[in-house]
Amino acid sequence: MNEELLLGIDIGTTSCKALVFDLEGRPYAAAALPTPVLRPQPGWAEYDPHQIWQTVVSLLQTVLARTPAAAIRGVAVASMAEAGLLIAADGSPLSPIIAWFDARTVELSNQWRTRIAPAASFAITGIASRPIFSLFKIQWLRDNMPEAYQRATAWLHMADYIAFRLSGRVATDFSLASRTMLLDLRQRRWSESLIDQAGINPRLLPRLLPAGTRLGSVTADAAAATGLIAGTAVGVGGHDHVCGALATGVREHAMCLDSMGTAESAFVATTEPLIDRLTPDSGINLGVHVAQERWYLMRGVSSSGAAVHWAGTLLGAAVDEAPYTRLEALAGNAPPGSMGVLFVPRLTGGDRGAFVGLTADSGPTALARAVYEGLAYEWRRCLELHEAALREPARSIRLIGGGSRSQLWVQIKADILDRPLQLLALDESVALGAALLGGIAAGVFRNEHVALAGLRRDIRIIEPDPVRATRYNRIYQQAYLPIAPALADIHSAIATNSF
Repeated sequence: MNEELLLGIDIGTTSCKALVFDLEGRPYAAAALPTPVLRPQPGWAEYDPHQIWQTVVSLLQTVLARTPAAAIRGVAVASMAEAGLLIAADGSPLSPIIAWFDARTVELSNQWRTRIAPAASFAITGIASRPIFSLFKIQWLRDNMPEAYQRATAWLHMADYIAFRLSGRVATDFSLASRTMLLDLRQRRWSESLIDQAGINPRLLPRLLPAGTRLGSVTADAAAATGLIAGTAVGVGGHDHVCGALATGVREHAMCLDSMGTAESAFVATTEPLIDRLTPDSGINLGVHVAQERWYLMRGVSSSGAAVHWAGTLLGAAVDEAPYTRLEALAGNAPPGSMGVLFVPRLTGGDRGAFVGLTADSGPTALARAVYEGLAYEWRRCLELHEAALREPARSIRLIGGGSRSQLWVQIKADILDRPLQLLALDESVALGAALLGGIAAGVFRNEHVALAGLRRDIRIIEPDPVRATRYNRIYQQAYLPIAPALADIHSAIATNSF
């Protein structure tokens, strides 16, 4: 058989996917299922490891029913970061997989900040303390499931766990380890000092391997369950956002990726960790790229596509009409600047947003356009923070994700940034990035340069309009940037009911 195919598995917050690609990145077969989440208490969210594995098994059986299994040369897994579980010596799960957004670790995170100076921790890890990070999940299991903790031999992220079920081998990559709050970012090794201060067993932390390393081969048991061929190469995968960045080719220094999904991230590749140029309160997370000898900066707009959905519903989307469709139709009928209405798109994560500048003439069209403009202003603010750390402009900005299908939104963004945008027709970048890592692990590609060089990408350039860009720049500088500080005390009073 001359055909060569690659398999990428994407374990996401809302859905799990398995996609088979040819060596040029074209999808050959695909399957998706909802990620089965459990909510045992208010504020808690977790996954049953057995359910997750069975979901992956079902996906693989589906795609392999349409794919010659012998043609699949390599497989790797990408997943949401931070979420993980404890396993025993025989590989059996000892705990649920605590979701990244689970709130049970808030108090542990607060305690960490009172004991460890934020600057000291940030200087090692490149991330500021937040309840989502794996460190606090491990501590919670130590304190609340002591018998399981004592029996455990490893803590695995979701991608690591699925790779383990496929290959029988335990390891993690640097991009996922970056989200534990236990990785020494500069040295790319576990931080002994932070592990000691956290009071956790260092033997639980798996060995660190670069993404794209051959972890092992599909075992006979995994082959029987999934339909894969025993002996197929299993590669080390990574963090879903970072695998997606690899697939888009965002690996050279100062290249930027805008992933326009429910949340929207600004991801910038770097050739060195830039910890010394940032502080914990910058809101920027640093980490190790799945691309070799690369790091990244990442900051996001937490309610991007979510804000579009909310606004479209608020402004009267019909029962049979998508909120996105409604909002774009309305916004297209409003002038640039939205008749003086500004939108602050901070709707989640404890933040509060606002419409500012309303008058009796502010109708649905102005509000709709203000949402798109506010999201673009906020993303520009993220990009400028990245560029301050880089000390140079971003070399290019590539767009992917569901939001990038909105022609109006993308054009507004180009105008507000006053830069050309590279729009990629790439719907499943995370799974493709994982598949490429599987191909590198299998020896199909000598390295990532070869893997990326062979991809067929459709890239369209969206140019800014100079007249609109000039107007938007005035609004951004004179009105948008001052809004959040001006509203901070008011929003704090609302949040604490102190008025």
